[in-house]
Amino acid sequence: MVLNLEKNHPGIFANAITNFNDVKAARESLDENGKPKKVSWEEAFLKFYYKNQYKGVTKENEDIAELFSKKGLSQNTFEMAKSLREEGKQNNIPEHILEEPLKEDTILESIEKLKKQTEQELSNGKEIIEELYEKQFTFEWLSKNDPHNSIMGLFCSCCGSITSSAYGKDIAKSSIIAPDVQNIVVRNSNGNIISKGTMYLNKDQGYAVINDFELNDQYRHHEKSEGRYDVEENSKDEKERELIFKAFQRGLKAFTEKYDQKNPNKPIKQINIGMGYNRLKKQVERFKKETSNLTIPAEYSFKDAESMQYILYKKDEKQIEKEGDQR
Repeated sequence: MVLNLEKNHPGIFANAITNFNDVKAARESLDENGKPKKVSWEEAFLKFYYKNQYKGVTKENEDIAELFSKKGLSQNTFEMAKSLREEGKQNNIPEHILEEPLKEDTILESIEKLKKQTEQELSNGKEIIEELYEKQFTFEWLSKNDPHNSIMGLFCSCCGSITSSAYGKDIAKSSIIAPDVQNIVVRNSNGNIISKGTMYLNKDQGYAVINDFELNDQYRHHEKSEGRYDVEENSKDEKERELIFKAFQRGLKAFTEKYDQKNPNKPIKQINIGMGYNRLKKQVERFKKETSNLTIPAEYSFKDAESMQYILYKKDEKQIEKEGDQR
């Protein structure tokens, strides 16, 4: 068990052997009712490892420590992420613009639900299988407290991390502490984040701008230049990018519907996206090019959306749902 843990958590073996009594003590815990219980050895090893990987780990930031320790990040990076979260909380920044989580089930979660469905529902097997195929990639609007926001560059192969020397650090910070900025991510069938878009929402004027769609290197190894590919339409790579884009479309559609329900007097009228380093250029170019770009506060550093924007959604046209060319 320890050797398996060592693969994903370098140093856990030495930690455990050197401090075995402390690891053993970590097995003692309390259940939801405050009664004593024992957690598994694996939980105890991980609990001790995360707690001692960084100084200043508390119950409020142990999720940051857990994610960052897996990536071997420094104490300083942990401190930066911890401080940003604290700043957001001190300023009473809501975790979600919608004030509630919004995500799709992954394919594994969908399969688990399928197990619990009735035989009558399963009789529509063809439709269910088609839906599962679409959900090889699923969307989630990340909570501002999600530690992935701080180091998104590690998952989407971009500069969007708080340690970045480029403008990505401003985007990362905004996704944590700005009340009108939020990340939408796409996960693969294993639940791993592989793509993201950072959205700015102007509530007063009823519009939103997404900086661009970033994409993990794993899904763009045929890339010749930013967002440009030379592959066959029916290739596995092209099909994957189509499914990733569809996940973004479903996420934006779900967001606008939920937001408009909550704000009937000030609905979202339009959503634009930038094209600078957009990794899904081919998909975005199906939509209309904006003739007068929507503005974004300078401090958010949405560089990819400054000069060239495309219209993903317009309330009267509902472009978010369209698949055909909108040139």
